[in-house]
Amino acid sequence: MTERNCLNCQSELIPAARFCQHCGQRTDTARLTFADMRRDLMHSFVNVERGPLHFAWELLTRPGTMARDYVEGRRRRHYGPFATLVVLVGLTALALNLSGLQVLAQEGVSGAMAAYLQQHFNLVLLVQLLLLGGVCALLFPEAKLKLPEHMVLVAYTLSVRAVALLFAAPVALVNSTPTFWETNMFWGAWYVYFGWAASQFYTGARWTLWLRGVIVAAIGHALIIGLLISSSAAYKLMTSV
Repeated sequence: MTERNCLNCQSELIPAARFCQHCGQRTDTARLTFADMRRDLMHSFVNVERGPLHFAWELLTRPGTMARDYVEGRRRRHYGPFATLVVLVGLTALALNLSGLQVLAQEGVSGAMAAYLQQHFNLVLLVQLLLLGGVCALLFPEAKLKLPEHMVLVAYTLSVRAVALLFAAPVALVNSTPTFWETNMFWGAWYVYFGWAASQFYTGARWTLWLRGVIVAAIGHALIIGLLISSSAAYKLMTSV
């Protein structure tokens, strides 16, 4: 009989066991699918090996490595990427709405549509999960990953970006509209951070992966801005008829 090892802790598994006798992770852990994403959203945040402070430090210092661990089956040691993103995006959207920080002011969206998107900013952030995941799949085909597996990297990095916006909310106490330079500094930092995470997640020459990651972030940014502007134009067209 072929011996099996737990993907999370590498312990030898008892035949027919449903859970690892050492760490408790399921033994049928396989490559990620959309069904896994759904289960992740329903999974308890407390069923992990490490605490939230360690997790936060890992997000800041080893986002790509953590995403790679999760994709390769070492999941019990980390908070789920998709549940993490949903919770942090919800908190960020609430903070932005309460503070009045106009995060779309420099993005070419104005009027009633801008007000609507500001009110539902959580949807704007979550749409980028699929957009960036798709761009990663296109620019890193040699990784041979499924779309949900690329989206693990995106979910963890977008979680950090959501926290950055959360801490930026108090800026509204001084100026509710970010300046052109503040907006561009934010996006520049995001490009660098995502490129760095991609260089940890994918296999290959580190600087090449970093550059491709920066390009992914830039394309994703352009796509979401194009989507917002086209939605705003369509809204104006419909309301003017």
